Amino acid sequence: MRPTDTTLREQLRLTKNEINSRQQLLNFSSQDKNALLEARKLIVENIDELVVSFYKNQVQNDEVSRVIGDSESLLRLQSHMRKYILDLFEGEYGSEYVQSRLRIGLVHKRIGVTPKLYISAVNNLAKKLKTVLIDQKEADCVKCSRRLDAVEKILFFDLELIFDTYIQGLTDELQHGKDELMRYAESLEEEVAQRTSELDQLARSDGLTKLLNQRSFFKELRRELSRSQRLGESLSLIYFDLDGFKAVNDKLGHRKGDEILSTTADIIRDVIRDEDVAARYGGDEFCIILPH
Repeated sequence: MRPTDTTLREQLRLTKNEINSRQQLLNFSSQDKNALLEARKLIVENIDELVVSFYKNQVQNDEVSRVIGDSESLLRLQSHMRKYILDLFEGEYGSEYVQSRLRIGLVHKRIGVTPKLYISAVNNLAKKLKTVLIDQKEADCVKCSRRLDAVEKILFFDLELIFDTYIQGLTDELQHGKDELMRYAESLEEEVAQRTSELDQLARSDGLTKLLNQRSFFKELRRELSRSQRLGESLSLIYFDLDGFKAVNDKLGHRKGDEILSTTADIIRDVIRDEDVAARYGGDEFCIILPH
């Protein structure tokens, strides 16, 4: 199954039970959801100031500024951050919410936001939210404490999801690298085998005629003699040279002589059987082993 056939949530096996389990581990209860939902109006009233203040602080860091890149990217990020903050106070934190957080993590990883930068950004956001959620008019704000506690839990919940995508991304990269390495190793093995075969052929063959060279000829002769003796079969050996070949070399040159040797080798290959063994013994001398 291709990754494009499933959602990020499905790929990471984040079922409803798993989502509930994670929220329970953080003690994120229905009361926390209500506290966040109740604070939504306050957030909406201050959302623009929140976003501007958040990014004003973020771009002070040169590393973050380099990742953002330009003013247009900053505007897009501000728009996404605005939606993200509002979603924090929607009161719904099920499958759709989780899927959106996973996508955020994937995008941040792809644009080069490292975990340390992301954690720093979450810390910055938590501080900005705190300034809005604390009611300065009340000395002992119970609601403020509930809001802050709920925000802390949901931010930790989101952080878990973000790092799920980071870890999954690293795992995919490692697997991809492993697959690439395996393919390279296989292709290298094939190339080595091919080169080895070619070198073996070169070592066995005469460079000009491509017939067996003298060394390989003797090796094949010993093998065929041994086989014929063991099985009681006949074996013939043809040995011949080219009369007047030296005169051709002397009068017409070695290039013409090489041409005659190559032509002779072609003729030999045309007339011998598949089981016969032909070799250039040396100079203008040739041998053919004829089993049976």
